[in-house]
Amino acid sequence: MTPSPTAWWDFGYAGIFGCVFLEQVGVPIPAFPALVAAGALIVSGELSLAGCLLTAVVAALLADLIWYGIGRVRGGAVLNLMCRLSWRPDSCVSKTKTAFVKHGTKTLLVSKFIPGLSTLAPPMSGMLQVPLARFVLFDGIGSLLWALGPLLAGLYLQHRLKTLEDGFASMKSYLPWGCGIIIVAVLAWRYFNRRRYLSSLQAALKRGIRPQELKSMLDQNRDVVIVDVRAEIDHGVKPLTLPHARLIPYTALPRRLSEIPLDKTIVTYCDCPKDQAAVAIADMLTNTGAKDAHPLLGGLEGWINRGFVTETIQAP
Repeated sequence: MTPSPTAWWDFGYAGIFGCVFLEQVGVPIPAFPALVAAGALIVSGELSLAGCLLTAVVAALLADLIWYGIGRVRGGAVLNLMCRLSWRPDSCVSKTKTAFVKHGTKTLLVSKFIPGLSTLAPPMSGMLQVPLARFVLFDGIGSLLWALGPLLAGLYLQHRLKTLEDGFASMKSYLPWGCGIIIVAVLAWRYFNRRRYLSSLQAALKRGIRPQELKSMLDQNRDVVIVDVRAEIDHGVKPLTLPHARLIPYTALPRRLSEIPLDKTIVTYCDCPKDQAAVAIADMLTNTGAKDAHPLLGGLEGWINRGFVTETIQAP
């Protein structure tokens, strides 16, 4: 069968490689529609299942190895960079860290099925010094499972929708436009959600306090409860904390809420850009009944950069 001269699949496996690689490297372009369309073309004989799988896995693995290497060299700095790119940085980064604490590299088997986790898991693996061979094995299997789903879905739909088969040839030239519309719609949805989230975040940050203010409160022996909401992994990467801070990770706070006296002034802090996790926890405490809860502007880095005293976290 002669391919349409205007269709994206004129690029064959190179087109699949490009879509998957761009998505996995961090460009907000969904590869799912392209893989489903490729699955439909397997039925017509224009592509093969093995070729599509191999291409998708190699593309995903190559992109992930790039982020793995950056994470291994740059450590937590790369997570902060990716945190800035995510539309909900507080949740995606914390979930990634929590998943690695609980499941280790097995997280790579399912990471591509979870938005946000797919992009964050490779640099997290590098940051935690996961052996390269182990990373390639688990990430390769995860990529294979992830690519197989949409390919089989496209193959199945093409088999089942026999009534559309006659019109498929005439529709093929429109499919690239359909894929393009889906991609644009996804990008627009992510953009407007991010704008809405950042707007609410800026409003919440107005309730924050600066490191100098907190230092003054501590110097005056004010009764302040300081809560370090960073993940357990962060305590190992940077084992420093503010004086007398309570170590309660972001995801653990709902079940450890009883440890925080809501009738006192509470200051929460994290190590993420724009203090997203600290803001989220301060809002949660306020909604729970806290009278005076504030995020620390600049987090742990802001405190350290001003030369204020810190304490070392003792390893368990």
